[in-house]
Amino acid sequence: MRRIMVLALVAVVVLFAGWYEGLYRPEVSHITSLKANEQKAQVALLTLENRYIGLVKSKKELPQERAALAKLELAVPNDPELDSLVKTLFTAAAQTKVQLNSIGSPPPTDFGLPPAADAVAVPGPAELLLTLEVSGTSGAVENFYRVLDGEPRLFVINNFSVVPGATSSATAAIAVEVFYALPDASTAAS
Repeated sequence: MRRIMVLALVAVVVLFAGWYEGLYRPEVSHITSLKANEQKAQVALLTLENRYIGLVKSKKELPQERAALAKLELAVPNDPELDSLVKTLFTAAAQTKVQLNSIGSPPPTDFGLPPAADAVAVPGPAELLLTLEVSGTSGAVENFYRVLDGEPRLFVINNFSVVPGATSSATAAIAVEVFYALPDASTAAS
């Protein structure tokens, strides 16, 4: 009888060990893995919720950003737009009642030579240097500067000199920079 009890006890222990190793332990491991996956999913969900909130805020700012971009595109167009540039200069001259005597460009400093092999392209807009000569009354010449400054296109006056003339007239020589955007290498390739 004692032997039967020992055999029964051994059988119970073997069954318990089999149950533990075969069923319980894999399920606990699986549950632990699921909990770890749940925590990762919760972190990912919080990250996505924060990103969503940021996108909703950005969506509200989109009209202002588009307006600012449109303003910048007017200030620095995608090409020199020389026809509209000259038209703008003549319109500003007519508006301020000055005579636009000449529009010129200084000679290139590289004399048409190709760029050096080690030259590095600088990102950003290209500049077009202009020299203007205007004449009119002193107030009209000053107003010409203001009108150019108020234009949507970006004009940077680097240098000017005013020579007073007879009967309250003046002649001004103005060095102006006008900018335009160069095509981006990544967009030009596509």
